[in-house]
Amino acid sequence: MVNKVYKVSSVKEKKMGSKHNQILMSIVVCLPIFAYGTAMGWISPNKAILMSEDSPSDSPLSEEVVSWMASIMFIFAPVAVFVFGMAADKFGRKNALLFASVPISLGWAVKLICAHPIALIGARALIGFGSGGGFVVCPLYVKEISEDSIRGMTGTFVIFSQTAGNLLVFILGDLLPFNTVLWILLAIPLIHFCILLRLPETPSYLIKCGRNEDTAKVLGWLRSLPANDKSISEEVDRLIVEQTTSEPKFSPTLLFADKTAVKAFWVALIVNLTREFCGCIAVLVYASHIFAEAGKDPSTSIALTPNKQSILLAAVQIFGSFLACQLVDRAGRKPLLAVTSVLAGFSMCFLGIWFYLQSIEVFLPGWMPIVALCICIFADASGLQPLPFVIMTEMFSFQLRGTVATLVMAISLGTDFALLKLFAPLNSWIGYHSTFWIFSFICLANVFYLIFFVPETKMRNLEDIYADLEGRRRKKKNTEIVETNHV
Repeated sequence: MVNKVYKVSSVKEKKMGSKHNQILMSIVVCLPIFAYGTAMGWISPNKAILMSEDSPSDSPLSEEVVSWMASIMFIFAPVAVFVFGMAADKFGRKNALLFASVPISLGWAVKLICAHPIALIGARALIGFGSGGGFVVCPLYVKEISEDSIRGMTGTFVIFSQTAGNLLVFILGDLLPFNTVLWILLAIPLIHFCILLRLPETPSYLIKCGRNEDTAKVLGWLRSLPANDKSISEEVDRLIVEQTTSEPKFSPTLLFADKTAVKAFWVALIVNLTREFCGCIAVLVYASHIFAEAGKDPSTSIALTPNKQSILLAAVQIFGSFLACQLVDRAGRKPLLAVTSVLAGFSMCFLGIWFYLQSIEVFLPGWMPIVALCICIFADASGLQPLPFVIMTEMFSFQLRGTVATLVMAISLGTDFALLKLFAPLNSWIGYHSTFWIFSFICLANVFYLIFFVPETKMRNLEDIYADLEGRRRKKKNTEIVETNHV
């Protein structure tokens, strides 16, 4: 009887645990990415007023200034990737994230104080620097506070935060005055800073600092269990073992010393760069302007304003992000990424055809570019955006993962700058139709690259993945050997 009572009591103690603190903390931690989403989408609803006679600046902004505002974030973000990567390791994840909120807050404050073109460009640079740091530290922080059973879900909060930020700024820009929106966007990093002051450091970093007792207390709070619970003690012991066996360090030399790892790096880089060059980022930043261009002829336009059409795009993007979470572990990485690449390619091709027909005065209904852009953004959110990062993390060991993520992210953000800086001049030079056809070609070419060069990473170990990269089929060979020995 005593034994039965003890067993029931033990089960109850286990059920006391909760994931609420982990989920809430993950949401708060991702606020810098949310701020990045608002900053990335801010130009779309405000471009018209910035370039008009009613501009908050002394005079209407030129297309050149707007292109610098759109792209300057992605000059400083790659620098921030390296700075915050080292800061997170030296000063802690929490302190690095606190510092990331400072330049983001300063950026929005500068926009409120002065609307001079140089001030606006400088403000965007500050926001880009802080956001770049957030993209390095936020996924690391979320991963280290989440238990295995919810790590996939909390890991998707980075994508959700960005898309939610896009949607918020599109709605605010359509409904509220220019300065009111800026005050709201300034409040986001300030709230993040104040809340994060009260939150703990990650357990992994506390273990690294030798603070084992504090680690148990933090884990107990995150898991909603007593600090002396058996499961907490076991997790502390596991973290100690991880720290002593394979502590990750930023080491490109270690990466490039392994020929197969180098092949994997190029695969991860190309898959990530394809997403940058598919045109979806440019579409999101310049959404309202593209819709305005598409609706110049009143006979082909629809009732929705360009800003409201942009809101529709952001809502589609969030839906696509939710769908990706449901499908990524069922359909596999390669099939889902290939299907979304095809969808994006054909939608971009159709947009090119639509703009070309407009240029020769053959007019089609105004809802057609909206549908095409929605399909493109849906494909981006449900596959092209999240899956390259998933593939990248699954193709490398724990020791190399941070190095690869830092290098790939820095190169990708630098590519974003080039794309956004050249998007407007390219449209003026070769026309919207040719620009979208280039995007379409890249998306469709990615399908062939995926089929012939990218290994499937779902539920596979590194040995099998690297065997594919080296052109070998290890499993088949092992099967043939076993069958020969059996005979």
